[in-house]
Formats: sequence, structure tokens, C-alpha cells
Amino acid sequence: MTTATSEDEAADATTTPPPQPRERGTLKHTLPRRPIFLIGLVWAASTALSTMLSLHSLPSVYDTTWQLFAGVACLGSASALIGIIFGDSLSHSVAFGVALLIARYCVGASSSVVEASPPLIVALLAYFRNTRAIISLLDWDFLYSNTTLHACCLIPLLTVMYLLIASEFTIKATGLFSVIPTCTVAIITLALMHCYNKNRAHKHGYLLTAEMKSHAVFVANAIILSAAMMTQDESFFIVIVVFLLGSMFVLLMSLFFAGVADAWYAVGSGQFQMVSLDSAGMMIYFFWPAVILFFRFVDKYGEFIGGKSITLIRYVQSTGLLSDSLLRSEDDIFSFSFVIMLAMITAVGVPCLNALCPMGGYLYSRAYTHGQPNTKRVALCISYSDLPKDRTTLFAILADKKKDGQATAVLNIFVTLEDLKMHSNELKLIASKGHKLSLEPTKFHGLSILQKNVATCNIEFAHYDYSELFGEAPSWLLAKSVDTVGRHPSLFHKATDLGMKVVYWSTLVQVASDKLTTEQKEDILSDCKDKNGGSIIYITSDNSSSNLTAPLCELVSMLDEFTCEGLSTVARDDPTMVL
Repeated sequence: MTTATSEDEAADATTTPPPQPRERGTLKHTLPRRPIFLIGLVWAASTALSTMLSLHSLPSVYDTTWQLFAGVACLGSASALIGIIFGDSLSHSVAFGVALLIARYCVGASSSVVEASPPLIVALLAYFRNTRAIISLLDWDFLYSNTTLHACCLIPLLTVMYLLIASEFTIKATGLFSVIPTCTVAIITLALMHCYNKNRAHKHGYLLTAEMKSHAVFVANAIILSAAMMTQDESFFIVIVVFLLGSMFVLLMSLFFAGVADAWYAVGSGQFQMVSLDSAGMMIYFFWPAVILFFRFVDKYGEFIGGKSITLIRYVQSTGLLSDSLLRSEDDIFSFSFVIMLAMITAVGVPCLNALCPMGGYLYSRAYTHGQPNTKRVALCISYSDLPKDRTTLFAILADKKKDGQATAVLNIFVTLEDLKMHSNELKLIASKGHKLSLEPTKFHGLSILQKNVATCNIEFAHYDYSELFGEAPSWLLAKSVDTVGRHPSLFHKATDLGMKVVYWSTLVQVASDKLTTEQKEDILSDCKDKNGGSIIYITSDNSSSNLTAPLCELVSMLDEFTCEGLSTVARDDPTMVL
């Protein structure tokens, strides 16, 4: 009897799957599996807010109804959401152009293709390999300096404010006091964008590579050009303004959620969603009533404040401190500056948010940009294609830098489906030395937004081949976007179904020569020491002929006070609480 009972217990033990690790302090089993409901809430809220603001900000001479405002705002919000969820400026370009085409068609435009063509042309250039190389390899780093970004956004805003004051709030293109609410929201958006970028947790952890920055600049110019062309047709001025207001509110809400989570230093998707739920509650109980009170205040006291403002401006003009400018009656200049201000915020804001927060990864997968701080552990990552051919020196140095309990200082290596098929013996040898292998999407040429089936099939095959080769399933997938579909929401969802987590990086090191620059060394050390562990350092080559042996050896020597571990150790599901 006892023997039979023991056999039954043994059988149950072999058939029962091992318990899955629990994510501490998260809402992993609380939020819906598919985040379309959450995205829909942001979409609806942005549409409602932009519609309300449009009714106050746009002239009454147009024969429009709230349904038209809502429809156009809905399209503008959708285009910005696609750019943020996909984390890719080229996807934003496609969405912006198509949404603008639909918006123009809905209001009866006959030449809608011309105004919507610049973003679509950029997307078309990115579809073909040769032209994609042209818009990917140009050096646009100087345009991503803080000074340049501030100037791009502030100059149109200051122009609008100056023209508004110089005209004594009587420019007929916008009406008395009507643009003040819009300018207020624009200032709040710019201030939040500036504070988030300046106070971000990882000072050198931009999630956009050099190629993605180049794409973002081309797309931004195309969006601004498209908006400028729309202002030439006065009868459709309302379309582009309402459209851009919808995009701006999506950006504002996304910046708020991402900025709060970054300030709390959320580790992984679960903690990000937990912090975002608290942020949503704060928004509902505090900000939404404030918005309603703001509009009520404008309705009740707008004309009174506008009249007092005009009186004050006339007094200042009488003292000679403010000249009665010739721009006073230039309605076209005012309208153009007003549209360019909104277009600049959208064109610059979306790629800046994508560089700071992987919103799509946090919603569709268990994504990590960093691990737990105060652990003295870091993850050093590299793609297999960037590994030097002769790895003897590198592996010897890694073995020499091992800490207690380690066989070697661990290197996290990302492999594609092709690597698994063509270099299986080499990968087995690397794994036997104690290094960790993870998956990386295969390169594809074209637009990632159109590669849903290709992405999911590729990662399924890679997952199967990895499991067959190593006898265990892969745990991590690199979210890489250049010439790949590595940030497609469908890929994230498939990775979650396969039990994999998604990794970005907290520090990106793009090496252009055979050694690290002084600036790169300082950036790496400051990022690691700032949080005292938890950094995910991804090193890659800007030049296919570069040998990364020396940079990798330098990097390992620099991190002597830290332990180089695998991703699963640096970013754990159930870590000990270290304060």
C-alpha cells in the first residue's frame, strides 16, 4: 500500500509543471492580457480632450459640428498612438500620411494626396534597400542636441505668443482669447518633455540607434512640410489643427505615464503597469476635474480677462516698450506659426518619447530596460554578428574577471535564426564556457508595420531551433528595430506566448573604431555607478570592419567592481528587496 502511494506521488511529481516565478509588486495577473482596451482608453480620452479644446480654440466662422472635430481628432490621435506603440518613426510616418489622407477626404478635399504625400514618400523610400540606406546612414546627431530640440519647439510657440500680443488678441484667424487654452496645453507638453528628458533615469540609455535617429529627422521634416502645405488652403486650416491637437494630447498623456514610471524607476513591464495604474487614478481624480474647471473658467471669464489683457497691452504700447508691429494684421503668418507649433511638438515629441520609454514593449510583453539597482550586477550584451572572429583573448579576459561562484564573467550574446542554423557548433562551444545566449530578430528590408506575419513566424522558428539545439527554451528576446521587425507589437505578443521576456538596454555603446572613446567610457561608468547595478549595456559596431575585441576587453576591465551576469540574474522576477 505504501509502495503504491509512493509511486502515485512520483507520477504526480513528474506530470506537474514546475511553478513559475512570481513578479513581486506587479499587476501581472490583474491587467488584461491584450492591452487594446488600455490603448483604446487613451485614444478615447485624447479624442475627447482635443475635441473640447478645438471647440474653444478654432474660429466660429467655419460651419462645423462637434462630430467633425471628433472624427479628425480621432485620426490624429491614432497616428500618434501607432508611432508610440510601434516605437518606430517610419511607422509613425505611414500612419500620419494615411490618417491625414482620410481626414482630408472626410471633409471633401479634392487634392488631398499632395498635402499628405511627404510622410508617405519617406515611408516609400524606407521600403527599398538602396534608398533606405540613404536615409539611415546620415549623421544627424547635432539635431538631437538639447539646444536644437528646444529651439525647434519654442520658436514657433514664441512666435504665436508674440503675434497674439502684438495684435491685441484680435487676429481673426483664431478669435478673441481662443488660442490661449491651446498654447497652455502646448507649454505643458513641452515642459513635461523637457523635464522627462533632463531627469531621465538613464542619461545615456537612448533606445534609438543612430539609424533610427536619422529616420526620425526625415519623418519630422516630412510631417512639418505636410502641415505647412495644409495651411495654404484656408478652408481646410481647421483639419490640420484639430488633427495635430489629437496627436498632441496622445503625446501629453504618454509622456505623463512614462515620466512618472521613470521617476519611480519601475523595473519591467509589471512595475510599469502598476505605476501607470496609480498615475491613471491620479489623472482621473485630479487632472480631469482640473480640465473641466479650466474650460468652465474660460467660458465664464474669458472675455473679461481678454479685455483686461488688451487694456494692459495698449498701456504698455503707449509707454513705447512694445511697438505696434506691422505683423499686427498678418493673419496668415499667425495661422502658419500656430500650425507649425503643433506640428513641431508632434514631430519632435514622438521620437523623443520612443528614445526614452519602450511603451509598446511595456504593454505587449514583459520588457526590461534595466534590472534591479543596488545589486552590483550588470549585463554585458552583444549580437553574435558583432563578435570578433578570434575570441580567444576575449574569453580569456572574461574568465580572468570572474567573481566568486562564477565559471566566467558572463557575456549575453544575441543570435538570429540564421546564426542557429549556420553556426550551431560554435554556439554550443560558447554556451559551454558559461555565456548566455538569447534570441534576436532576423533582419528584414521594408517597413516593420507591414511585417506582422514575417515577424511572428521568424521568432517561432528561432524559438524551436534554439530549444532543439540547447535542450531548453530561450528566455530573452532583443528588441532591435533597425532593418528588422524587432519592435512590432505582434512580435512582443508572440514572445510572451512563448515564455520569453524582451530586453532593451540602459546604456547603448555604438563603436566606430577599434577602441572606446573617452566619452563612452565616462558614460558607461556614470550609468553603472549611478544605480549601483542593474545596468544592461548593449555594445554594437557602427562599422562592419571594426574589431570589437579591444572595446570589449576595455569594457570588462572598467567594470571590475561589478559582476557581469546573465540577463535573468540582473533582471529577476522575484528579487530580494535591497534598499
